[in-house]
Amino acid sequence: MKIAIIGAGGIARKAYFPLLSCRPGIEITGLYSRTQETIDQISREWGFTNGTTDINRILDSKPDAVVVLSSTDSHYRFCRLFLENDVDVYSEKSLTPTSAESFELGRIADQNKRILAVGFNRRYALLYRQAKEIFGNRRIQFALFQKHRVGQGDKTLFNLYLDDIIHQIDLARFYCGDLKAVSTSCNLENDMVAGAVSALEIPGGGQCVIAASKLSGAWQESATLHGEGMTVHVDAFERLTVSYDDHEEVYGTDRSGKWIRDMRERGFQGQLEHFFNCVKTRQKPLTDAWEAGKTLELLEDLVRLSDEKI
Repeated sequence: MKIAIIGAGGIARKAYFPLLSCRPGIEITGLYSRTQETIDQISREWGFTNGTTDINRILDSKPDAVVVLSSTDSHYRFCRLFLENDVDVYSEKSLTPTSAESFELGRIADQNKRILAVGFNRRYALLYRQAKEIFGNRRIQFALFQKHRVGQGDKTLFNLYLDDIIHQIDLARFYCGDLKAVSTSCNLENDMVAGAVSALEIPGGGQCVIAASKLSGAWQESATLHGEGMTVHVDAFERLTVSYDDHEEVYGTDRSGKWIRDMRERGFQGQLEHFFNCVKTRQKPLTDAWEAGKTLELLEDLVRLSDEKI
């Protein structure tokens, strides 16, 4: 399969270049970046010989699919360009900055009978998926999704949620279904949004909370589900604990005899495998533009409920 890569930033270098450059059956026909300096640097580091700052040269290379890893603001333009030229597309999250644009890309993909997948890697991360399988069809009475970072705040709540917390919002939908936004509060430090808490209603009467801090002592991400005599807790991406009233079960990637590459554990490998399989079989991706739009729509609802404006 011939693919082209659009964008060469941090996530491309940390996750996608290592996976794509050594994947059997994949030929990288082009790499696009805005600057020649970046193209030269990537060529030296990764040995790519077909970099360009001209997006039309990527089209001329006639790839079967493109992997869009550029800035979120550019996703709509690039995704639309390739979809309308009969090329399948994988886009890193967030698909677009707004739900309206994501839904529009969904319509364009459907009209052109193209695959458009979105990289919500947590849905493919091994322990997050295992947690969903273990909890099964039990009714969730309470769910808590947290992500905390070391650093400084964001200029707006929307930036915080779009850049950092969209995975937690998407995981909440993944586990809990069609959530209803109830409230959001945030706190400021030096005129920057340092943290936020959102409350949501789970279908059937359950409650969900999404919490974030940008001033924590360490990076931390977790998901906790409670209901019907079971608690499932994921410490990303290392440990899954399942608690009952009389015993506890622990799963992880460090068990004796078990070793998993980091990109597989984090879901990057799984989501790319799913995308390439969809390209071959023409099946609908699990995380397509419509799913991305619904997650963004919920994000927008949560921000509107706060004192901050989108």
